[in-house]
Amino acid sequence: MERRGRRPRRTRFIRVTLVLAATVAGTGLVGFGGLAAWQGYTENAGNTVAAGTVTHGNAVGSATCTSVTSATQLNQTGNVCAAIINVTGVDPASPATLATGGVTITSTGTLKSTFTMQMAAAPTGNLCADLLLTVVDSSNVTNYAATTLTTEMGSVSLNDSAGASLWPGTSPGPAGSDTYTFTVTKGPNFNADASDAGQSCGFSILFTQVAS
Repeated sequence: MERRGRRPRRTRFIRVTLVLAATVAGTGLVGFGGLAAWQGYTENAGNTVAAGTVTHGNAVGSATCTSVTSATQLNQTGNVCAAIINVTGVDPASPATLATGGVTITSTGTLKSTFTMQMAAAPTGNLCADLLLTVVDSSNVTNYAATTLTTEMGSVSLNDSAGASLWPGTSPGPAGSDTYTFTVTKGPNFNADASDAGQSCGFSILFTQVAS
């Protein structure tokens, strides 16, 4: 009688164990499958960031050069800017104004910017001591008053033809531009200084544009 009573207990225990195992397994499958099935997606693609440009043109007569992004790239083959002033054979009989030349600077980039001009290095040559340099813009504003060419021109801020110190870029409106006239005249001792015969004076003008 005892053996017959024990068998149903074991059977019930095994059945309960199987039911619990099946329930746990089923829960795991439902949970895993549910995570895979219950999801949603959206995507915002094509996001970009673009930089504006900072460039300008330097025109002397019919010759135009374009700006470079580093001073080490200046005067490379194919993009050498023309001399603003180039005159020879001056003497005591020459008029007081020995040479005049103009350069037009035009902002061709999309960004607003500021401009300066300066001499990249001190002028060279014995004739410089008896020469004066003046720079005036198209609005008759004197950017650089008459100064002996032995003096190295420091950084001089430039306005565009509209008188703006902050030059507009090409976007959204027209670019800023202005023409600067360089004039070399005789110094007070030019005619009397016989040592000037056969001498020369050379200098370079550097235009710098900075985005603002």
